[in-house]
Amino acid sequence: MFQVKREDQQEADRVLENYVRKKVKDILYQARVDAVKVYYKDVLKQNLDDKLARPIELTYEQYLNGRVKWCKRTAWPSLCRYWCSEEFLTKRKRGQESRLSSDDIAQNRGGSRPFGETRQLLVGTLLLFI
Repeated sequence: MFQVKREDQQEADRVLENYVRKKVKDILYQARVDAVKVYYKDVLKQNLDDKLARPIELTYEQYLNGRVKWCKRTAWPSLCRYWCSEEFLTKRKRGQESRLSSDDIAQNRGGSRPFGETRQLLVGTLLLFI
């Protein structure tokens, strides 16, 4: 897809690594929400949207019954165990408390570089081939 000058390779690798890490995190976050929606639809015969599904926490067995189709059956139990783990629940609670304690309605303004800026950086510093 594209080539990078040797002197820009390290920066290109860093940008790509950060992008992939964020995307995987987003996919796994959405997988939990989708599992709640699948469980409610298949077992409880209720349709939920993301907003309603986000705050719901299921048990391990309930998550198992809400498997999303794109996830391999062999990997699904590991994700379910993680979502029920003390580590995940602590991080989730800490994030919720942090969001609720902020008076700023426009949270998440810091941290990673915006997509548009990343695209400009890639176009400006890398040779893109289409």
